[in-house]
Amino acid sequence: MSTGLVDDLKKERERFVAFAFAAAEIFFEIDTDGKILFESGAVEWLGSGKAKTGSGSMVGELIFDQAHEDDRDILKALMLHLGHKGRIGPMPIRFMSGGRTVPLRLFALRMQDKENRTFLAMRAAPLSGGRPEDDSIDSETGLMKRDDFLEMAKNTMATSNYGNHLYMTVAEVDGLEEASTRHGPRYTRRLLRQIGANLKALSLEGTVAGRVSDRHFAFIHRAQKDGDHFETSVETLSDEVDLKTNTATVKTDIGGLDEDQVIRTLSYVLKQFVHDSQNCDFESISNAYEALAGETQRRVNGMRSIIDSGNFKIAFQPVVTIKGGDVHHYEVLSRFEDSFGDDTPADMIRFAENIGIIEEYDVALVHKTIDYVRKMKRLGEPLTVSVNMSGKTLDSGRYVDSLLGELKTASSMAHNIILELTETTAIENLEPVENILATIKKLGYSICLDDFGAGASGYQYLRVFNVDYVKIDGTYVRDMVKPDYKPTFLMSMIRLCRDLNVKTIGQHVETRFQADFLRSLGIDYAQGFFYGKPSFTPQKG
Repeated sequence: MSTGLVDDLKKERERFVAFAFAAAEIFFEIDTDGKILFESGAVEWLGSGKAKTGSGSMVGELIFDQAHEDDRDILKALMLHLGHKGRIGPMPIRFMSGGRTVPLRLFALRMQDKENRTFLAMRAAPLSGGRPEDDSIDSETGLMKRDDFLEMAKNTMATSNYGNHLYMTVAEVDGLEEASTRHGPRYTRRLLRQIGANLKALSLEGTVAGRVSDRHFAFIHRAQKDGDHFETSVETLSDEVDLKTNTATVKTDIGGLDEDQVIRTLSYVLKQFVHDSQNCDFESISNAYEALAGETQRRVNGMRSIIDSGNFKIAFQPVVTIKGGDVHHYEVLSRFEDSFGDDTPADMIRFAENIGIIEEYDVALVHKTIDYVRKMKRLGEPLTVSVNMSGKTLDSGRYVDSLLGELKTASSMAHNIILELTETTAIENLEPVENILATIKKLGYSICLDDFGAGASGYQYLRVFNVDYVKIDGTYVRDMVKPDYKPTFLMSMIRLCRDLNVKTIGQHVETRFQADFLRSLGIDYAQGFFYGKPSFTPQKG
Protein backbone atom coordinates (compact mmCIF):
# COMPACT_ATOMS: atom_id res chain seq x y z
CA MET A 1 0.00 0.00 0.00
CA SER A 2 1.46 3.35 -1.02
CA THR A 3 2.45 5.97 1.53
CA GLY A 4 0.00 8.44 0.01
CA LEU A 5 -2.89 6.04 0.40
CA VAL A 6 -1.95 5.33 4.02
CA ASP A 7 -1.87 9.04 4.76
CA ASP A 8 -5.26 9.48 3.12
CA LEU A 9 -6.73 6.65 5.19
CA LYS A 10 -5.29 8.13 8.38
CA LYS A 11 -6.83 11.49 7.58
CA GLU A 12 -10.17 9.85 6.82
CA ARG A 13 -10.02 8.02 10.15
CA GLU A 14 -9.22 11.23 12.02
CA ARG A 15 -12.09 12.97 10.30
CA PHE A 16 -14.43 10.18 11.33
CA VAL A 17 -13.30 10.41 14.96
CA ALA A 18 -13.56 14.20 14.93
CA PHE A 19 -17.05 14.23 13.42
CA ALA A 20 -18.29 11.47 15.73
CA PHE A 21 -18.25 13.75 18.77
CA ALA A 22 -21.63 15.25 17.89
CA ALA A 23 -24.69 14.45 15.84
CA ALA A 24 -24.79 17.07 13.12
CA GLU A 25 -26.01 17.83 9.62
CA ILE A 26 -23.06 19.84 8.27
CA PHE A 27 -19.31 19.19 8.60
CA PHE A 28 -16.28 21.30 7.75
CA GLU A 29 -12.55 20.86 8.14
CA ILE A 30 -10.67 24.17 8.11
CA ASP A 31 -7.06 25.26 8.44
CA THR A 32 -5.56 27.81 10.82
CA ASP A 33 -6.52 30.68 8.49
CA GLY A 34 -10.15 29.59 8.35
CA LYS A 35 -9.95 28.17 4.83
CA ILE A 36 -12.33 25.28 4.19
CA LEU A 37 -10.40 22.06 3.38
CA PHE A 38 -13.25 19.58 3.46
CA GLU A 39 -17.05 19.69 3.55
CA SER A 40 -19.77 17.13 4.03
CA GLY A 41 -23.46 16.89 4.84
CA ALA A 42 -26.17 19.40 4.01
CA VAL A 43 -23.75 22.07 2.81
CA GLU A 44 -26.36 23.28 0.35
CA TRP A 45 -27.95 25.05 3.35
CA LEU A 46 -25.06 27.49 3.44
CA GLY A 47 -22.67 29.56 1.45
CA SER A 48 -22.55 32.14 -1.25
CA GLY A 49 -24.73 30.04 -3.51
CA LYS A 50 -22.17 27.86 -5.34
CA ALA A 51 -23.04 24.64 -3.54
CA LYS A 52 -26.72 25.40 -3.60
CA THR A 53 -26.81 25.88 -7.35
CA GLY A 54 -24.55 22.91 -8.01
CA SER A 55 -21.80 25.06 -9.51
CA GLY A 56 -19.23 23.96 -6.98
CA SER A 57 -18.34 23.45 -3.32
CA MET A 58 -17.15 25.85 -0.64
CA VAL A 59 -13.76 24.15 -0.36
CA GLY A 60 -11.09 26.83 -0.63
CA GLU A 61 -13.36 29.59 0.67
CA LEU A 62 -13.06 31.20 4.11
CA ILE A 63 -15.51 29.93 6.71
CA PHE A 64 -15.85 33.49 8.06
CA ASP A 65 -17.31 34.67 4.75
CA GLN A 66 -20.14 32.14 5.11
CA ALA A 67 -21.20 33.52 8.52
CA HIS A 68 -23.66 36.33 9.16
CA GLU A 69 -21.84 39.67 9.25
CA ASP A 70 -22.68 40.24 12.93
CA ASP A 71 -21.37 36.79 13.92
CA ARG A 72 -18.03 36.79 12.11
CA ASP A 73 -16.20 38.22 15.11
CA ILE A 74 -17.66 35.42 17.25
CA LEU A 75 -16.41 32.81 14.80
CA LYS A 76 -12.93 34.40 14.76
CA ALA A 77 -12.86 34.52 18.57
CA LEU A 78 -13.90 30.87 18.67
CA MET A 79 -10.96 29.96 16.42
CA LEU A 80 -8.63 31.93 18.68
CA HIS A 81 -9.75 30.26 21.90
CA LEU A 82 -9.82 26.75 20.45
CA GLY A 83 -6.04 26.81 20.87
CA HIS A 84 -6.31 26.35 24.62
CA LYS A 85 -9.82 24.93 24.98
CA GLY A 86 -9.56 22.21 22.34
CA ARG A 87 -13.32 21.99 21.99
CA ILE A 88 -16.07 24.64 22.05
CA GLY A 89 -19.80 24.19 21.70
CA PRO A 90 -22.63 24.12 21.28
CA MET A 91 -22.61 27.77 20.24
CA PRO A 92 -25.31 29.63 18.31
CA ILE A 93 -23.91 31.03 15.07
CA ARG A 94 -25.85 32.46 12.15
CA PHE A 95 -24.67 31.53 8.68
CA MET A 96 -25.87 32.79 5.31
CA SER A 97 -27.49 31.00 2.40
CA GLY A 98 -27.75 33.50 -0.40
CA GLY A 99 -29.59 36.36 1.26
CA ARG A 100 -31.19 34.17 3.92
CA THR A 101 -30.02 33.75 7.53
CA VAL A 102 -29.59 30.17 8.78
CA PRO A 103 -29.32 29.81 12.59
CA LEU A 104 -27.13 26.86 13.58
CA ARG A 105 -25.57 25.39 16.68
CA LEU A 106 -21.86 24.84 16.11
CA PHE A 107 -19.43 22.42 17.73
CA ALA A 108 -15.72 22.98 17.13
CA LEU A 109 -12.79 20.63 17.73
CA ARG A 110 -9.09 21.45 17.29
CA MET A 111 -6.87 18.45 16.55
CA GLN A 112 -3.57 18.73 18.38
CA ASP A 113 -1.34 17.81 15.46
CA LYS A 114 1.26 19.65 13.44
CA GLU A 115 -1.39 20.94 11.04
CA ASN A 116 -3.67 22.29 13.79
CA ARG A 117 -6.75 21.42 11.80
CA THR A 118 -10.15 22.46 13.09
CA PHE A 119 -13.32 20.43 12.62
CA LEU A 120 -16.74 22.06 12.72
CA ALA A 121 -19.97 20.12 13.17
CA MET A 122 -23.25 22.03 12.86
CA ARG A 123 -26.89 21.28 13.38
CA ALA A 124 -30.07 23.27 13.01
CA ALA A 125 -30.82 25.61 15.91
CA PRO A 126 -34.24 26.23 17.51
CA LEU A 127 -36.36 28.99 15.98
CA SER A 128 -34.82 31.46 18.42
CA GLY A 129 -31.38 30.46 17.24
CA GLY A 130 -30.52 29.63 20.84
CA ARG A 131 -30.23 33.34 21.52
CA PRO A 132 -31.81 35.59 24.14
CA GLU A 133 -34.61 37.92 23.04
CA ASP A 134 -33.54 41.16 21.35
CA ASP A 135 -34.83 43.43 24.13
CA SER A 136 -32.48 41.72 26.58
CA ILE A 137 -29.40 42.41 24.42
CA ASP A 138 -26.98 45.32 24.72
CA SER A 139 -26.79 46.78 21.21
CA GLU A 140 -23.09 47.74 21.38
CA THR A 141 -21.66 44.37 22.46
CA GLY A 142 -24.32 41.83 21.52
CA LEU A 143 -24.19 40.62 25.15
CA MET A 144 -27.08 40.39 27.56
CA LYS A 145 -27.95 43.38 29.69
CA ARG A 146 -27.07 43.21 33.37
CA ASP A 147 -30.37 42.05 34.86
CA ASP A 148 -31.03 39.58 32.05
CA PHE A 149 -27.55 38.13 32.51
CA LEU A 150 -28.18 37.71 36.24
CA GLU A 151 -31.43 35.88 35.55
CA MET A 152 -29.82 33.54 33.00
CA ALA A 153 -26.80 32.95 35.25
CA LYS A 154 -29.10 32.03 38.13
CA ASN A 155 -31.09 29.62 35.96
CA THR A 156 -27.89 28.12 34.55
CA MET A 157 -26.51 27.43 38.01
CA ALA A 158 -29.79 25.94 39.20
CA THR A 159 -30.37 23.63 36.22
CA SER A 160 -26.93 23.02 34.71
CA ASN A 161 -25.81 19.45 34.16
CA TYR A 162 -22.36 20.59 35.22
CA GLY A 163 -23.41 20.90 38.86
CA ASN A 164 -20.89 23.02 40.74
CA HIS A 165 -18.22 22.68 38.04
CA LEU A 166 -18.77 26.12 36.57
CA TYR A 167 -17.21 29.53 37.14
CA MET A 168 -18.25 33.14 36.81
CA THR A 169 -15.66 35.70 35.75
CA VAL A 170 -16.21 39.44 36.08
CA ALA A 171 -13.97 41.65 33.94
CA GLU A 172 -13.06 45.33 33.91
CA VAL A 173 -11.70 46.71 30.62
CA ASP A 174 -9.82 50.01 30.79
CA GLY A 175 -9.02 52.01 27.67
CA LEU A 176 -12.46 52.19 26.05
CA GLU A 177 -12.88 55.85 26.96
CA GLU A 178 -9.46 56.60 25.45
CA ALA A 179 -10.51 54.73 22.30
CA SER A 180 -13.62 56.86 21.99
CA THR A 181 -11.71 60.11 22.57
CA ARG A 182 -8.86 59.34 20.15
CA HIS A 183 -10.61 57.33 17.45
CA GLY A 184 -14.30 58.09 17.74
CA PRO A 185 -17.45 56.10 18.50
CA ARG A 186 -17.29 53.88 15.41
CA TYR A 187 -13.87 52.52 16.38
CA THR A 188 -15.04 52.00 19.96
CA ARG A 189 -18.15 50.13 18.83
CA ARG A 190 -15.90 47.83 16.83
CA LEU A 191 -13.83 47.09 19.94
CA LEU A 192 -16.97 46.47 21.99
CA ARG A 193 -18.26 43.98 19.41
CA GLN A 194 -14.93 42.14 19.55
CA ILE A 195 -14.99 42.11 23.36
CA GLY A 196 -18.51 40.69 23.22
CA ALA A 197 -17.42 38.09 20.67
CA ASN A 198 -14.57 36.86 22.89
CA LEU A 199 -16.88 36.61 25.89
CA LYS A 200 -19.40 34.60 23.90
CA ALA A 201 -16.71 32.27 22.57
CA LEU A 202 -15.57 31.51 26.12
CA SER A 203 -18.99 31.44 27.79
CA LEU A 204 -21.13 28.42 28.45
CA GLU A 205 -22.99 27.47 25.24
CA GLY A 206 -21.94 30.81 23.75
CA THR A 207 -24.73 32.77 25.43
CA VAL A 208 -24.23 33.23 29.19
CA ALA A 209 -22.34 36.52 29.04
CA GLY A 210 -23.42 40.04 29.88
CA ARG A 211 -22.46 43.68 30.05
CA VAL A 212 -22.58 44.94 33.63
CA SER A 213 -21.66 48.59 33.03
CA ASP A 214 -19.88 50.69 30.40
CA ARG A 215 -16.59 48.87 31.01
CA HIS A 216 -17.54 45.87 33.14
CA PHE A 217 -18.55 42.44 31.83
CA ALA A 218 -19.32 38.98 33.19
CA PHE A 219 -19.66 35.44 31.86
CA ILE A 220 -20.29 31.88 33.04
CA HIS A 221 -17.79 29.28 31.81
CA ARG A 222 -16.42 25.79 32.35
CA ALA A 223 -12.64 26.13 32.69
CA GLN A 224 -11.18 28.10 35.59
CA LYS A 225 -8.54 29.72 33.36
CA ASP A 226 -11.03 31.12 30.84
CA GLY A 227 -10.90 34.49 32.61
CA ASP A 228 -7.13 34.66 32.08
CA HIS A 229 -7.56 33.85 28.40
CA PHE A 230 -10.14 36.60 28.07
CA GLU A 231 -7.62 39.08 29.53
CA THR A 232 -5.00 38.02 27.01
CA SER A 233 -7.37 38.19 24.04
CA VAL A 234 -8.65 41.68 24.90
CA GLU A 235 -5.17 43.13 25.28
CA THR A 236 -4.34 42.08 21.71
CA LEU A 237 -7.48 43.54 20.11
CA SER A 238 -6.02 46.93 19.25
CA ASP A 239 -2.63 48.30 18.25
CA GLU A 240 -3.97 51.84 18.58
CA VAL A 241 -5.23 51.74 22.17
CA ASP A 242 -3.71 50.19 25.28
CA LEU A 243 -6.54 48.02 26.60
CA LYS A 244 -5.97 46.69 30.12
CA THR A 245 -8.17 44.04 31.68
CA ASN A 246 -8.63 43.00 35.29
CA THR A 247 -10.68 39.93 36.18
CA ALA A 248 -12.02 38.06 39.19
CA THR A 249 -13.25 34.47 38.97
CA VAL A 250 -15.56 32.70 41.44
CA LYS A 251 -16.72 29.11 41.55
CA THR A 252 -20.49 28.74 41.13
CA ASP A 253 -21.16 26.34 44.00
CA ILE A 254 -24.53 27.54 45.24
CA GLY A 255 -24.94 24.86 47.90
CA GLY A 256 -28.32 25.19 49.59
CA LEU A 257 -29.02 28.74 48.41
CA ASP A 258 -32.47 29.37 46.98
CA GLU A 259 -33.02 31.28 43.73
CA ASP A 260 -33.53 34.64 45.44
CA GLN A 261 -30.33 34.22 47.46
CA VAL A 262 -28.41 33.23 44.33
CA ILE A 263 -29.47 36.26 42.32
CA ARG A 264 -28.84 38.63 45.25
CA THR A 265 -25.38 37.13 45.71
CA LEU A 266 -24.54 37.40 42.01
CA SER A 267 -25.69 41.02 42.05
CA TYR A 268 -23.56 41.62 45.16
CA VAL A 269 -20.45 40.17 43.47
CA LEU A 270 -20.96 42.38 40.41
CA LYS A 271 -21.54 45.45 42.57
CA GLN A 272 -18.42 44.79 44.66
CA PHE A 273 -16.29 44.26 41.56
CA VAL A 274 -17.52 47.43 39.87
CA HIS A 275 -16.85 49.36 43.09
CA ASP A 276 -13.33 47.96 43.64
CA SER A 277 -12.12 45.44 41.08
CA GLN A 278 -8.68 45.13 42.69
CA ASN A 279 -10.03 43.89 46.01
CA CYS A 280 -13.00 41.77 44.93
CA ASP A 281 -11.76 38.32 45.89
CA PHE A 282 -14.44 35.71 46.52
CA GLU A 283 -13.51 32.05 46.20
CA SER A 284 -17.06 30.94 45.43
CA ILE A 285 -20.69 32.02 45.30
CA SER A 286 -21.24 30.42 48.72
CA ASN A 287 -18.31 32.41 50.08
CA ALA A 288 -19.73 35.60 48.56
CA TYR A 289 -23.13 34.88 50.10
CA GLU A 290 -21.53 34.67 53.54
CA ALA A 291 -19.94 38.08 52.95
CA LEU A 292 -23.26 39.44 51.70
CA ALA A 293 -25.09 38.09 54.75
CA GLY A 294 -22.54 39.75 57.03
CA GLU A 295 -22.82 43.06 55.21
CA THR A 296 -26.61 42.85 55.22
CA GLN A 297 -26.65 42.36 58.97
CA ARG A 298 -24.36 45.37 59.41
CA ARG A 299 -26.72 47.45 57.27
CA VAL A 300 -29.72 46.23 59.26
CA ASN A 301 -28.00 47.20 62.50
CA GLY A 302 -27.04 50.57 61.04
CA MET A 303 -30.57 51.25 59.82
CA ARG A 304 -32.08 50.27 63.17
CA SER A 305 -29.61 52.56 64.92
CA ILE A 306 -30.69 55.43 62.67
CA ILE A 307 -34.35 54.77 63.39
CA ASP A 308 -33.86 54.49 67.15
CA SER A 309 -31.68 57.61 67.39
CA GLY A 310 -33.40 59.69 64.73
CA ASN A 311 -29.92 60.29 63.32
CA PHE A 312 -30.94 61.23 59.78
CA LYS A 313 -31.69 64.49 58.03
CA ILE A 314 -34.56 65.73 55.93
CA ALA A 315 -34.25 67.81 52.78
CA PHE A 316 -36.95 69.79 50.98
CA GLN A 317 -37.72 70.00 47.25
CA PRO A 318 -40.28 72.56 46.08
CA VAL A 319 -43.50 71.58 44.32
CA VAL A 320 -44.77 74.63 42.43
CA THR A 321 -47.94 75.76 40.71
CA ILE A 322 -47.50 75.12 37.00
CA LYS A 323 -48.99 78.46 35.96
CA GLY A 324 -47.32 80.93 38.29
CA GLY A 325 -44.32 78.99 39.58
CA ASP A 326 -45.17 79.76 43.23
CA VAL A 327 -44.22 77.15 45.82
CA HIS A 328 -47.28 75.14 46.82
CA HIS A 329 -45.50 72.74 49.17
CA TYR A 330 -42.19 70.90 49.69
CA GLU A 331 -41.58 67.18 49.41
CA VAL A 332 -39.60 65.88 52.40
CA LEU A 333 -36.68 63.68 51.30
CA SER A 334 -34.51 61.47 53.52
CA ARG A 335 -30.78 62.02 53.77
CA PHE A 336 -28.31 59.73 55.55
CA GLU A 337 -24.73 60.00 56.73
CA ASP A 338 -21.83 58.60 54.64
CA SER A 339 -21.69 55.41 56.72
CA PHE A 340 -23.62 53.54 54.02
CA GLY A 341 -20.91 53.90 51.38
CA ASP A 342 -22.15 54.20 47.81
CA ASP A 343 -25.80 53.56 48.67
CA THR A 344 -28.11 56.42 47.74
CA PRO A 345 -30.99 57.45 50.03
CA ALA A 346 -33.30 55.63 47.60
CA ASP A 347 -31.15 52.49 47.98
CA MET A 348 -31.46 52.67 51.76
CA ILE A 349 -35.22 53.17 51.67
CA ARG A 350 -35.53 50.21 49.28
CA PHE A 351 -33.32 48.17 51.60
CA ALA A 352 -35.57 49.02 54.56
CA GLU A 353 -38.59 47.90 52.52
CA ASN A 354 -36.94 44.63 51.50
CA ILE A 355 -35.93 43.61 55.02
CA GLY A 356 -39.20 44.66 56.63
CA ILE A 357 -38.26 47.69 58.72
CA ILE A 358 -39.72 50.42 56.50
CA GLU A 359 -42.71 50.74 58.84
CA GLU A 360 -40.45 51.77 61.71
CA TYR A 361 -38.60 54.22 59.50
CA ASP A 362 -41.81 55.76 58.14
CA VAL A 363 -43.03 56.51 61.67
CA ALA A 364 -39.65 58.06 62.54
CA LEU A 365 -39.77 60.18 59.36
CA VAL A 366 -43.30 61.41 60.10
CA HIS A 367 -42.22 62.28 63.66
CA LYS A 368 -39.22 64.31 62.45
CA THR A 369 -41.32 66.05 59.79
CA ILE A 370 -44.01 67.03 62.30
CA ASP A 371 -41.35 68.42 64.64
CA TYR A 372 -39.95 70.56 61.82
CA VAL A 373 -43.37 71.88 60.72
CA ARG A 374 -44.19 72.67 64.35
CA LYS A 375 -40.90 74.53 64.78
CA MET A 376 -41.43 76.61 61.64
CA LYS A 377 -44.97 77.47 62.71
CA ARG A 378 -43.65 78.61 66.08
CA LEU A 379 -41.09 80.80 64.29
CA GLY A 380 -43.85 82.43 62.27
CA GLU A 381 -42.75 80.79 59.01
CA PRO A 382 -45.41 78.13 58.38
CA LEU A 383 -44.95 75.80 55.42
CA THR A 384 -46.74 72.88 53.81
CA VAL A 385 -44.89 69.62 53.19
CA SER A 386 -45.54 66.17 51.78
CA VAL A 387 -43.96 63.17 53.48
CA ASN A 388 -43.59 59.71 51.94
CA MET A 389 -45.43 56.76 53.43
CA SER A 390 -44.86 53.23 52.10
CA GLY A 391 -47.88 51.13 51.23
CA LYS A 392 -46.30 48.40 53.36
CA THR A 393 -46.64 50.57 56.46
CA LEU A 394 -50.38 51.03 56.00
CA ASP A 395 -50.92 47.40 54.98
CA SER A 396 -48.88 45.64 57.66
CA GLY A 397 -50.89 46.80 60.65
CA ARG A 398 -47.90 46.57 63.01
CA TYR A 399 -47.15 50.27 63.15
CA VAL A 400 -50.47 51.82 62.13
CA ASP A 401 -51.33 52.72 65.73
CA SER A 402 -47.95 54.45 66.16
CA LEU A 403 -48.47 56.35 62.90
CA LEU A 404 -52.00 57.43 63.81
CA GLY A 405 -50.76 58.47 67.25
CA GLU A 406 -48.17 60.79 65.67
CA LEU A 407 -50.77 62.27 63.32
CA LYS A 408 -53.36 62.82 66.06
CA THR A 409 -50.90 64.78 68.19
CA ALA A 410 -50.28 67.10 65.23
CA SER A 411 -53.88 67.40 63.99
CA SER A 412 -53.73 71.18 64.48
CA MET A 413 -51.15 71.24 61.65
CA ALA A 414 -52.93 68.69 59.45
CA HIS A 415 -53.59 71.27 56.73
CA ASN A 416 -49.80 71.72 56.45
CA ILE A 417 -48.98 68.04 55.89
CA ILE A 418 -49.68 65.83 52.87
CA LEU A 419 -49.10 62.08 53.18
CA GLU A 420 -47.62 60.78 49.92
CA LEU A 421 -48.41 57.11 49.41
CA THR A 422 -45.46 55.26 47.80
CA GLU A 423 -44.78 51.61 46.92
CA THR A 424 -48.49 51.00 46.47
CA THR A 425 -47.79 47.69 44.72
CA ALA A 426 -46.99 46.30 48.19
CA ILE A 427 -50.61 46.80 49.27
CA GLU A 428 -52.43 43.47 49.39
CA ASN A 429 -55.47 44.35 51.52
CA LEU A 430 -57.25 47.35 50.01
CA GLU A 431 -60.18 47.61 52.41
CA PRO A 432 -58.17 48.00 55.66
CA VAL A 433 -55.85 50.54 53.98
CA GLU A 434 -58.88 52.43 52.67
CA ASN A 435 -60.22 52.64 56.23
CA ILE A 436 -56.89 53.87 57.59
CA LEU A 437 -56.67 56.57 54.91
CA ALA A 438 -60.25 57.60 55.69
CA THR A 439 -59.26 58.03 59.35
CA ILE A 440 -56.25 60.13 58.34
CA LYS A 441 -58.47 62.28 56.10
CA LYS A 442 -60.89 62.87 58.99
CA LEU A 443 -57.98 64.27 60.99
CA GLY A 444 -57.59 66.90 58.25
CA TYR A 445 -54.58 65.53 56.35
CA SER A 446 -54.40 65.40 52.56
CA ILE A 447 -53.39 62.26 50.63
CA CYS A 448 -51.23 62.06 47.50
CA LEU A 449 -50.86 58.94 45.33
CA ASP A 450 -47.26 58.67 44.07
CA ASP A 451 -46.01 57.31 40.71
CA PHE A 452 -49.45 57.18 39.14
CA GLY A 453 -49.40 55.48 35.75
CA ALA A 454 -46.42 53.23 36.53
CA GLY A 455 -48.76 50.22 36.52
CA ALA A 456 -52.37 49.30 35.96
CA SER A 457 -53.01 49.00 39.71
CA GLY A 458 -52.74 52.78 40.08
CA TYR A 459 -56.19 53.19 38.56
CA GLN A 460 -57.64 50.78 41.11
CA TYR A 461 -56.09 52.76 43.96
CA LEU A 462 -57.43 55.99 42.50
CA ARG A 463 -60.89 54.42 42.44
CA VAL A 464 -60.73 52.99 45.97
CA PHE A 465 -58.73 55.62 47.90
CA ASN A 466 -60.08 59.12 48.45
CA VAL A 467 -56.94 61.02 47.42
CA ASP A 468 -56.44 64.76 46.92
CA TYR A 469 -53.35 64.67 44.68
CA VAL A 470 -51.84 62.34 42.11
CA LYS A 471 -48.14 62.49 41.26
CA ILE A 472 -47.62 61.29 37.69
CA ASP A 473 -44.88 58.69 37.22
CA GLY A 474 -41.67 60.42 36.12
CA THR A 475 -41.22 58.35 32.96
CA TYR A 476 -44.03 60.30 31.27
CA VAL A 477 -42.06 63.52 31.75
CA ARG A 478 -38.62 62.09 30.95
CA ASP A 479 -39.91 60.54 27.72
CA MET A 480 -41.02 63.94 26.40
CA VAL A 481 -37.61 64.47 24.82
CA LYS A 482 -38.00 61.39 22.59
CA PRO A 483 -38.77 62.26 18.96
CA ASP A 484 -41.67 59.79 18.73
CA TYR A 485 -43.24 60.80 22.07
CA LYS A 486 -47.04 60.84 22.14
CA PRO A 487 -48.79 62.41 25.17
CA THR A 488 -51.97 60.35 24.75
CA PHE A 489 -51.72 58.41 28.02
CA LEU A 490 -50.57 61.44 29.99
CA MET A 491 -53.47 63.50 28.66
CA SER A 492 -55.95 60.76 29.59
CA MET A 493 -54.59 60.61 33.16
CA ILE A 494 -54.79 64.38 33.58
CA ARG A 495 -58.34 64.40 32.18
CA LEU A 496 -59.41 61.54 34.48
CA CYS A 497 -58.01 63.28 37.56
CA ARG A 498 -59.67 66.55 36.59
CA ASP A 499 -63.04 64.78 36.31
CA LEU A 500 -62.49 63.29 39.78
CA ASN A 501 -61.44 66.67 41.22
CA VAL A 502 -57.96 65.31 41.99
CA LYS A 503 -55.00 67.68 41.53
CA THR A 504 -52.08 66.47 39.39
CA ILE A 505 -48.32 66.83 39.94
CA GLY A 506 -45.67 66.29 37.25
CA GLN A 507 -42.29 65.19 38.61
CA HIS A 508 -38.74 64.98 37.19
CA VAL A 509 -39.15 68.28 35.35
CA GLU A 510 -35.64 69.33 34.32
CA THR A 511 -36.11 71.60 31.30
CA ARG A 512 -38.26 74.53 30.23
CA PHE A 513 -39.54 72.40 27.37
CA GLN A 514 -40.94 69.83 29.81
CA ALA A 515 -42.41 72.57 32.00
CA ASP A 516 -44.11 74.25 29.04
CA PHE A 517 -45.38 70.92 27.75
CA LEU A 518 -46.96 70.05 31.10
CA ARG A 519 -48.50 73.50 31.33
CA SER A 520 -50.04 73.08 27.87
CA LEU A 521 -51.60 69.78 28.96
CA GLY A 522 -53.25 71.38 31.97
CA ILE A 523 -51.35 69.76 34.83
CA ASP A 524 -51.69 71.57 38.17
CA TYR A 525 -48.27 71.36 39.86
CA ALA A 526 -44.70 70.45 38.93
CA GLN A 527 -41.53 69.30 40.68
CA GLY A 528 -37.96 68.82 39.50
CA PHE A 529 -34.52 70.38 39.17
CA PHE A 530 -35.92 73.00 36.78
CA TYR A 531 -37.79 74.48 39.74
CA GLY A 532 -35.33 73.66 42.51
CA LYS A 533 -33.04 70.99 43.90
CA PRO A 534 -33.50 69.47 47.37
CA SER A 535 -31.93 71.52 50.16
CA PHE A 536 -31.83 71.26 53.93
CA THR A 537 -33.54 74.64 54.22
CA PRO A 538 -36.76 75.15 52.23
CA GLN A 539 -36.02 77.56 49.38
CA LYS A 540 -38.76 80.07 48.72
CA GLY A 541 -39.79 80.49 45.10
